[in-house]
Amino acid sequence: MFPLLLRNRGVCVLLLTLAFLPASTPAGAQSLSSHGNPVITVLIREVPVTAEVVSTPEKLYLGLSHRPALPPGHGMLFLLPAADVQHFCMRDMRFGLDFLWLKDGRVVGVTPQVPADFPGTLSSPVPVSQVLEVPAGFAAAHGIQVGDPVEFRP
Repeated sequence: MFPLLLRNRGVCVLLLTLAFLPASTPAGAQSLSSHGNPVITVLIREVPVTAEVVSTPEKLYLGLSHRPALPPGHGMLFLLPAADVQHFCMRDMRFGLDFLWLKDGRVVGVTPQVPADFPGTLSSPVPVSQVLEVPAGFAAAHGIQVGDPVEFRP
């Protein structure tokens, strides 16, 4: 984890935050999803999302593929190794998604209503190192838009 911290300041701040979050489980263990990923709350303009956090190459590649569904109010936060124009696809997806492109504590792009069978590549509108995937329709249902503040909580 330390080399990743040295490469990207934005990721560094969030990973350090994750490392020192107060634990709700005994012995200081981080809360984990059923898939073994750390779980945090992401607030977008005070709208909470329970997000699994992924940052390893294997987990970044797998993402939400093969899962049968994503419950309302849940998502996956991708912590990428460097701020860059990011490219995502809907490989082996079974449900649609909204993509929220995040940078410097703000939503910098929203790609809504991407169907599970979308054949192309989705790209961030600007270089980012954080991407939040949420169920399709989430952004519209909550009025999420570019410029909205983003906060990470345990």
